[in-house]
Amino acid sequence: MRRFQKFILLMLMGAVCTVALAAEPRKVMSLSYNPSGVMIQSQLEKGISETAIRTDLERLAPYTVGIRTYSLEYGLDRVPAITKDLGLKLSLGLWLGRDKAKNASEIKHAIGIINTYGANIERVYVGNEAVIRGDLSAGEVAAYIKQVKAAVPAINVPFGTAEPWHVWLKHPELAAASDFIGAHLFGYWDGVPAIDAVNYLDKRFDELQAAFPAKTVIISETGWPTGGSVHQAAVPSLATRAGYVRQFLQRAARKMYDYNIVEAFDQPWKAPEEKGAVWGLFSDDGKPTFNFFAP
Repeated sequence: MRRFQKFILLMLMGAVCTVALAAEPRKVMSLSYNPSGVMIQSQLEKGISETAIRTDLERLAPYTVGIRTYSLEYGLDRVPAITKDLGLKLSLGLWLGRDKAKNASEIKHAIGIINTYGANIERVYVGNEAVIRGDLSAGEVAAYIKQVKAAVPAINVPFGTAEPWHVWLKHPELAAASDFIGAHLFGYWDGVPAIDAVNYLDKRFDELQAAFPAKTVIISETGWPTGGSVHQAAVPSLATRAGYVRQFLQRAARKMYDYNIVEAFDQPWKAPEEKGAVWGLFSDDGKPTFNFFAP
């Protein structure tokens, strides 16, 4: 009888533990954020309301610890206040391009936001892929990083930029100006099949860390699209995306990567340019398109 009672007790304890574990939310470290439901560029340019942004971020909050932004335009300057309200960390992005006057305006706006919300900002990206696009030279981006950092000396936040892995290796002056290496690592764009893409990411990550041993390497972007062109052995689909993201999250936890996944929501306004339209992990109502942490 005592053995039976002990067996029942152990079963009940196991059931309680199972329930407790199931109730514990598992979250990704960071997601790239652009507003949901934007179908055409003119809709974005009219500006996104605070209500729409808050609704998006409230839907994402159960699934992520942080948010990465890319610009302060179109109402996205409201994101710092909302992420603070929701307890989300923020990687703040400034958009830099060829228009020097717009760059100056974006930097001025960013300085005010950094001074106000610095305690909630995890890092600042001064530009995104400005070098690989050919909008700015590596030296110009480095100068912008130094300018922004010097303007907020009281804020203890790391400053840098984000570029594909090979741009950092080609332009070490970027690393010299940055507090971290913001690397975009995509097996998809490099033609690697999804099943091998996480091992490929490890290889490129290690190359960067070896090249810049004094810097922290951040995986500022990685992910997999559901549509677009086949790039050599890299095939876009929901199945390959799910396989890649699940494998990556397991590897990131084991290797303690600091990372950001592209991206929260699909961006139809970027079509027909395939580079950003169909990378979203969530539907417009904030529901994941697959179970991120499935075995």
